Amino acid sequence: MPSEELVIPTPKGLYCPRADVYIDPWQPVPRALVTHAHADHLRWGCGSYLVSAEGEGVTRVRLGTEARLETLEWSEARTIGGLRVSFHPAGHILGSAQIRLEYKGQVAVVTGDYKRHHDPTTTAFELVRAHTLMTESTFALPIFRWPDSAAVEREIGEW
Repeated sequence: MPSEELVIPTPKGLYCPRADVYIDPWQPVPRALVTHAHADHLRWGCGSYLVSAEGEGVTRVRLGTEARLETLEWSEARTIGGLRVSFHPAGHILGSAQIRLEYKGQVAVVTGDYKRHHDPTTTAFELVRAHTLMTESTFALPIFRWPDSAAVEREIGEW
């Protein structure tokens, strides 16, 4: 594998030097790849945004009509500075994506938030093979215990 890092942490967020883009930046940057439209992943004020086509609507509501927004369908790839970028379903919310980055055979995936169990409101999580995985872990602590989705759906239906 090449020694060049595909993604490096910076004070502005995860940075892809090969493509000169940030993933889910913490501050406004010239170009952003965004996993999903939650406030801790999507920052207003970036020069341009690349998001999943499924997430375009909710992202547009958050950013407004003036934002420079481009989309990719699931698994559709775009090459930026020699880096091949594609979005794959994360199952977290409508349009949530894992971002797959490939350069010279090296593959890294940034998951953002994801959910592996069934959720009828979003496209199901897709397993994406990679050499390097950067995953969201906010709620991975053992203190968090989530109820079974089927039970929650039943309760909603009964209500």
